[in-house]
Amino acid sequence: MIGFFKYSSCPNMVIGISDQQAGSALVLKPINTELRKILWNVNMKTGEIILAASDDMVMDTSGSSSITLQQRSKGKLSQQWDMATTRGFIRNKQYTTHVIDSLNRGTYDGNSVILFPYNGSEAQQWKFVPMDEMSVNNLVEEVMAEEEPSHD
Repeated sequence: MIGFFKYSSCPNMVIGISDQQAGSALVLKPINTELRKILWNVNMKTGEIILAASDDMVMDTSGSSSITLQQRSKGKLSQQWDMATTRGFIRNKQYTTHVIDSLNRGTYDGNSVILFPYNGSEAQQWKFVPMDEMSVNNLVEEVMAEEEPSHD
């Protein structure tokens, strides 16, 4: 299922990446950011959250506070997430007492998205907004049209 993770404290911000390569940290991005940096494919069966622009780059954590984009490693618990146990919160399956959190409750572009012990605060609440294939295709067409040079 492809979609965005909207930040409950600031609905115009979503979970994204600053760069599409292994090791890139997760950060808050405005909802109008390039799709390749903010669209995620959630695999409910495996618990993986995969960058939609890449079939093999997933959210991963080392157990420290950082969450980064890493190469997919089948069955690796630190790359598996639980969005069902505590609705609105995204728990890591290896570090089960920790959830995805916006550092210091930040609401600005580039603020770090981290792993932090669950405390129920607004900084830890996210809403997955799924997009159907038609919506994704329409957004891609809009973005592509904006990037084409004007012939005026």
